[in-house]
This record gives sequence, C-alpha cells and structure tokens, in this order.
Amino acid sequence: MPKNIPTDIRKILDPENLDLGSFLNAFPWERRWTSLANPIDRLWKFDLSASPTQLWPWLTDTSSFNKRIGIPEMKFREIDGKLFGSSKNAGILMEWEEVPWEWEYCRQLNNARIYSKGFAYYVRTRYQLFPLNGDGTRLFVYFGWIPRGFIGKYMLPIGMRQLEKSYIKGLSEVVNDLKKVETAGWAGPSALGLLKESPTDSDPVFPARVHQIRTGLIRDGQPRNLVDKLLGYILDANENDLYRIRVKALAKAWNISLNELLLVFLHGCRQGLFTLSWDIICPHCRGVRTEAMHLGDLPTRDSCEVCNIRFDTNQINSVEITFHVHPSVREIQKRFFCAAEPATKSHIRFQKYLDPEETYESRLLLGPGTYRMRIGGEKHYTLLDVSEDSSEQRLEWSSSLPEQLTAKNFPSLVLKNKDSHPKAFVIEERREDQNSLRPSDLFNFQDFRELFSQEALSTELQLDIGIQTILFTDIVGSTRFYHQKGDTSAFAEVRQHFVEIYKIVRDHQGAVVKTIGDAVMASFTSPVNGILAASELQEAFSSSKNRTPIRIRVSLHSGPCLAVNLNSNIDYFGNTVNFAAKLQGIAEEQEIVLSEIVFRDREVRYFMKEKGWKVKKVKFHQSWIDQDTDAYKLVKSAEGTL
Repeated sequence: MPKNIPTDIRKILDPENLDLGSFLNAFPWERRWTSLANPIDRLWKFDLSASPTQLWPWLTDTSSFNKRIGIPEMKFREIDGKLFGSSKNAGILMEWEEVPWEWEYCRQLNNARIYSKGFAYYVRTRYQLFPLNGDGTRLFVYFGWIPRGFIGKYMLPIGMRQLEKSYIKGLSEVVNDLKKVETAGWAGPSALGLLKESPTDSDPVFPARVHQIRTGLIRDGQPRNLVDKLLGYILDANENDLYRIRVKALAKAWNISLNELLLVFLHGCRQGLFTLSWDIICPHCRGVRTEAMHLGDLPTRDSCEVCNIRFDTNQINSVEITFHVHPSVREIQKRFFCAAEPATKSHIRFQKYLDPEETYESRLLLGPGTYRMRIGGEKHYTLLDVSEDSSEQRLEWSSSLPEQLTAKNFPSLVLKNKDSHPKAFVIEERREDQNSLRPSDLFNFQDFRELFSQEALSTELQLDIGIQTILFTDIVGSTRFYHQKGDTSAFAEVRQHFVEIYKIVRDHQGAVVKTIGDAVMASFTSPVNGILAASELQEAFSSSKNRTPIRIRVSLHSGPCLAVNLNSNIDYFGNTVNFAAKLQGIAEEQEIVLSEIVFRDREVRYFMKEKGWKVKKVKFHQSWIDQDTDAYKLVKSAEGTL
C-alpha cells in the first residue's frame, strides 16, 4: 500500500466488526432475485501477510487465480458486446450471461452472473480489501447465490464449503508466490513463468520439432543461451501467458535488450516457432478487437461493442504487435477461467455502473498523476490532474464535466446518474501501455524490414507512428564523381557506400526507410541515436579515410510522421520528412545539419556537452512559406573530428 495514505473511514463497512449481517445491510439483495428463492450467502475473512498493492495483480488476474483454486475451465463468446459463458460443474452444464465487472484499485472487485442453466438463477461476488498494520491485508470474500430448485439448494452449500477451503489454500499459495518474485520488479502470476531459469544443459533435450527450430535459430546467429531460455519458456509457461506474447514485457522481465529479444522472435517467425499478428486495440478498454495476420489486412476503422464505440485505426496507439506460438510447436487456445480480465485493463483504476438516480461515494486510491474520467460509450473525456498541491478534496460527477479538473491526492468521489438509463463511470490512467510493441518499433528496426520485406500497409491506411527522427544523406558532387570514376567503378563505390550506411544505421537502432538515387532516408526513435549515426557516417566517409573518395552531407529533423504504402514498401510521409530533406540544401561536404528541434533535445544537448562538440547557428529559408528558421551545423575539422 502506498505510504501516507489518509485513513479512509468507510461509512458502512468496518473491517474490525464486519459480519454477514452488516455486509448484507450494506449490499442488500434486489427484490427481483429474492422473489425467485431464498439467497445462500457466504462471507469469508482472510488476513494475509501482503499489502493490497501486492495482492491486487494476483487477485485481478481472475483466470489464473480461479484455475489455481480448481474452478472448472470456462468457455466464452461475445455477442453484441455482451459476454456469455459456459462450464461444467459436477457434470452439470452451467450457462450464463456475465454482468459487467466493477472495481476500485486495491479496494474492491465485484461481479455477477445471470444463469440460464445450472444450479442457480444468479450469483454475485465481492472482494473487499482493507490494509492492515505491517503491510498486511484483510480480505473479505463474499458469494451470494439464488439457487435453482432442490438440487441448487442442496449442492451450493456443499460447494461453498469446498470453495472456502480452496480459497484458504489458494491465497496462501499466492502470498508465497508473490514473495518469490517481489524482487524481480514484476507483479502478477505471469512472473512465475517469466522468471523460470533457462535450461542449464549445454545441449538441452527438446522435442524433435523444437530442436529443429533451435538449430535453425542458432544457425541464423541467435545467442544459444537466449534461444534455450525462450524455448524453455514456450514449452513450460501457462497457456494464458502464451496466447499473446508481449516482447517488451518479456525483455524487461528477463533484463535483456529489447532489440536482442525481438530479433530472436522475428527469426522465430521465419523458423516456424511463432506467428505475428497486428492487433487493433480499443482506445478505451484496450482490448483486442481485430487480429490481422498481415499489415495490409488492417482496417481503417473498427468498433468495440463492449465500450459501444467506433474508432479510426490510424491513431498512434491503435495497433499493437504480438506474437503467438505456432500450432506445430504447441497448441495454444485462448482459455478462460474467468471473463473479468481486469488484470488486462490495469490502466482502469475505477469502474462503476449506476442505475438511473443511483448515487455512489468512495475515497479513491489515486496518487499523483494524470487520469481520464469518461462515461462508457462516449468518446470525449475529462482530464484529472491529481497532486498534493491541489486544494480540491472532493469530486462530484453527475453530468458533463469541464475539460480539465484538479484534485488532491486520494480524493473523495461522489457519483450520481441523472440519466434515464444505466451509465458506466470510468477513471483510468492517461499514460500509455509501456509494454505494447507498436508499429514504429518494427518500422525502425532494420531486421524487420529485411526479414518481412513483403509487409506493407494497405493504400487506404495512413498510420500515425508518432515522433520520429529522420536522417537524410546525400553524396556530394555525385555527377563529377560518376564522370571521373566511370559507371562500373562508380557503381561499385556507391553500392559499398550503401552497405556502410545500412550497417551504421542498424548499429544505432535505426532503419533505412528507402534510397533515392544515391541518397538515403533513415529513421530513428530518438534524436540522440540519429546524431550518433550521423557522426559515425561522416567519420566513415571523411577525407581522412583514403579507402573511398565518396563524401556525404547529412541532415536531421524530428517530428510527427505517418507511415504509408509507397511502391508496396513501408514509407514515411509528412512535413517532418519534407523538412529533413530540404535541410540538405544548406549542408556542404562533411557537414551535419540539425533542425532546432533536434538541437534542443535534452539528450542531444547533454551528449554534445559531454563530447565538447560545437555548433554554428545558420539561417534556413523555408521557401514554401517564405520564412527563415534557425538550423545548426556540426562542421568537420581538418582532422576529421567534430
């Protein structure tokens, strides 16, 4: 639990004296259910030696937890934005409709099901978490059933007694497991599989198909230890963790370079270990709406029936790339043991459904940061800035809100639904998912462009890939050079010049987007990588290098870009690209010209200061708007140094 959180005195739930009677007073049954049968209610109390923030990712990963406590596997299907499930308990078929889940971060988790077949008409479940002194948690688990017929009245109490034992055992295992991984910087059940040691044998034994893939990956130059670690993970990890493998998360958990691991995955696709999918992500719930097997199959628009919205897919965070285990290696089906999946929506800190005229009040565990407040089914939202400096301790939300609000840390929230229909109130972190592999991560990765050269966007889709650093090179005096060397010799020199540029760009985590005659356009995810590549390029083609007469000029600019389809290749388009190209006009032999945006970048300034590099400010005339702007030149000295 975060430190120094003001004590939240809950008006109706006293963790010291909470019993089933007071719980039912706080959360009474609706008449429409009790008219069918007398409820069967159970309330269990567990004192656990782990804080609510430690337990939260394990409890909200309901699929993993329910599997741990022996709940039978469930199958789900989505129809018109609603989720319908089925399973077999004691040989009896159960079918139901999921009622949308509600939760408050580290406080409570609620769900319900309306049964069409099985032991019951209805069940509701609630978890309530209270912090205990010494970083512990008092967890209350409530189940309430409306039994169906004599069998339900007889079987459900028996099942509840067994389920309580399963909870005691399962929660004890959770506390032990989270302590195993608490020093790994990783939370939740997936950490157990991620942190498993790789095979120690010099030549571990794998199934024949996997051994064949292993041989191919090592032959492709991939590190043997990393290949073995990855193959061991693929064979041993839980199926829920393997359905959509997120390379960034895996690289962080294993504390290795993203590019190093990504390269193994890309080669793994070529060797038949993985398939790759381009997933359209709902901007609200961040659930996968479409899985496209090729970049060109991405639609221009998509919809999320759960959130009741349609959205454009060309936005910067609309697409995520994930990897899937190839069926020839291991059959991985999307399995559910619970449909809530709040663990996959960890950005949502609060979700509450209110009926017309219903009110709700709570103290939120929202620390400093920026959040979005929105109503389900609506695209617009209000930004909430939470900080210690704000004087606003209370938020009232009943109708439309201004574009921005401020509140003190851990504010009180008062909700009221004044509409004539139910409404979902949602508060979510604004920050984007740091574990998502985005298209720009691949487009700026040279190995992807080479291994997946057939991938291209559809001609109808222009994909926003955010801020990129664009580098242009050009051979100075190329006409004279061709005349002096002759076509054959000149071609050989220029071809080797391209080889050198590709190598240097790749070494600095960039990618060559295209070549135009004897010029090169490359892209980088950061300006500092771009300027490092530019410096090494000028060094490679400097006058101090007698092995080549080729001299180049380089220009650099950063800004937003669109990825587009040009000649069936992934190309970049926009003002940023045009500006970077035009900067070439003021660069001379062995010069690097930076736009002001690149020069002002914090990392670039720090790096240049560390290196003692100097710049010369020059004017760059933008003829298309008849306006001058500042640019900066890094000019090579006679010794070939900056």
